[in-house]
This record gives sequence, structure tokens and C-alpha cells, in this order.
Amino acid sequence: MDAILFFIKPLVLGISLAAPVGPVKLQMIRAGLSGGFWPSWLTGLGALTADLIFIGAILGGLLPFFRIPVISTAMTAAGAILLFKLGIKSISAYRYDKTKLDVHPPGNLQGSFAEGFFLAFGNPFNLFFWFGVYGSAIASFPSSFGMADVFAYSFFIVAGIFLWNLNVALTVHFARKFISALVLRIINLIAGTSLILFAIKLIWDFFHSF
Repeated sequence: MDAILFFIKPLVLGISLAAPVGPVKLQMIRAGLSGGFWPSWLTGLGALTADLIFIGAILGGLLPFFRIPVISTAMTAAGAILLFKLGIKSISAYRYDKTKLDVHPPGNLQGSFAEGFFLAFGNPFNLFFWFGVYGSAIASFPSSFGMADVFAYSFFIVAGIFLWNLNVALTVHFARKFISALVLRIINLIAGTSLILFAIKLIWDFFHSF
């Protein structure tokens, strides 16, 4: 029973991390509404790649590197700029008609991956989660646990994130076919405004952390 819980807990933790509607999920929804499954899925995959880098950094003992003021400042600035850019792009889509929303620009799939990656990598809250919650969980493992246990625990966290992102991409892909052009415009407007508010909050919290 304990062995089953050992695998279920990280899986639930991964789903819980991925479930809240934050910048990455808003961008997945926006990309899915405009281009369908692949742009949405690749946005989530890009974010998951950033998560894997954080996990690797923790397991590799690189925590002090991310605490360097210059590094943390640069990541915050990059994250805020990207959020503003994506927010403005989404608000601009408020003026699009449904035919434009249904067709994702060719060759933009790499851009979707990059947007998801930098949204997650440049978000200090994401960084704090991995080095706080995940780092603490790893540090609290009994001394009898080896690296195989750590990798198994990490794998199931990533699996939870992977499954939830897949769920979001599929849901948005199929749901958009039943959404009217007006609703699509409103969703883009709300998503864009929310992304800009996330950017403002990111900068606000950063300056108030000193």
C-alpha cells in the first residue's frame, strides 16, 4: 500500500501543479482556440521542458545558481515581457473573425513550443515551486531511498503534468468547434487581459520581495 501511495502522490502533485489556470494554461487555451491541438499541445510541451530543466538543476545541485540576483532578475524581466507580448497578441485576436481563428499560421508550431518554454522558465513562481515544494520533498526522503526512488518520484510528477496538459489540449481542440466566433473573441480578450495582469503581478511581487 505504501508503495502505491509513493507513486500516486507525485502523480496527483503533478496534476495539481498543472491544473491551475496560469500563464501557461491561458496560452495553451489561446493557442488551441486559434490553431487546434498541436499549437496548444506544443505550448504545454515547451512548459514541461522547462520543468524538466528545473528538476535536472535540483538533482544536479544547481540551486545556488538560480538564486544569483542577476539571474533571477533576468528571468523575471524576460517572463514579464513575454506575458505582456502574449497578452497584447491575444487582445488583438479579439478583432479576428472565426475563419482566422480556426487557422493557425503555418510554421508557427516551433513558436508555440518556445512560448510555452519561456513562459514556464521565466516565471519565478514556477521556479519557487520546484525548488520549494519539489526540492523539499526530495530532501525529506529517508536515507534508505536511492536515486532510483528519486527518479521514479520525479517521473510520476512529470507524468501528471503531461497528462493534464494533454487533457487541456484535447479539450480545447474539440470544444472550439462548438464555440461561436463571438465567444472566441471574448475568450481571447479575457485571456489577453489576464496575461497582462499576470505580468503586472509578476513585476509587483518581484519589487516587493526586496
